[in-house]
Amino acid sequence: AQVNGVKYPSLAAAVEAAQANETVTLLTSATGAGVIINKDITIDFDGYTYTVNQAVGSPGTVTNGFQILKDNTVTLKNGTLTSTAVTSGKEVKMLIQNYANLTLTDMNLVDNTDHILYALSNNSGNVNLVKNTNITTDAVAFDVYDYTAGGYAVPTVNVSTTGTIAGKIEVSESISNNLKISGGTFTVEIAETWCVDGYIPVKNADNTWSVVPGKFIAQVNGVKYPSLAAAVEA
Repeated sequence: AQVNGVKYPSLAAAVEAAQANETVTLLTSATGAGVIINKDITIDFDGYTYTVNQAVGSPGTVTNGFQILKDNTVTLKNGTLTSTAVTSGKEVKMLIQNYANLTLTDMNLVDNTDHILYALSNNSGNVNLVKNTNITTDAVAFDVYDYTAGGYAVPTVNVSTTGTIAGKIEVSESISNNLKISGGTFTVEIAETWCVDGYIPVKNADNTWSVVPGKFIAQVNGVKYPSLAAAVEA
């Protein structure tokens, strides 16, 4: 990876060397240890894949691919983040554990192991999934977690991707309105309360779910429909 034209043999070294608001750019696909981010920074994957083979984190919770700490603004863009099997007992259970203001733009989070519990765990901050961002996992794709007991402000997660979120979604009931979806295709049912105002969830012919502009205008047996004709047909 490089920062300002200076090259480094690891992504972690490049992130450590970067100053606030600088951009770290991957120069090739690579495998290496996870990264703890505690500054305002952009990581441009430049079309490449970074594979985490050793987790990082706080003492007692060394389970993260990327750990992004609070009070920072971070952008990850233009590539793929994944993980591989355990190294030195430090298996990755969360590709990203986030406490910061985080934007994923044109990113792919891919779960290639049986160890991942969360692809993206959001404990605080303003989180944006934009452009063609995709998450692929059999576990939880992302959550919106009320971690106020830990002293953190609740997160808000905005999803306007054109990509696919394949995996479960967990939302703390106390902050269900802090998930705001206006785009994307999902492999799980989308709750109406998760949608941005003016959008509604719809089930597609292939049993995936999307959100579209509109409103529900009729219902049958508690099931809502966006048109009277659809309700009468049902």
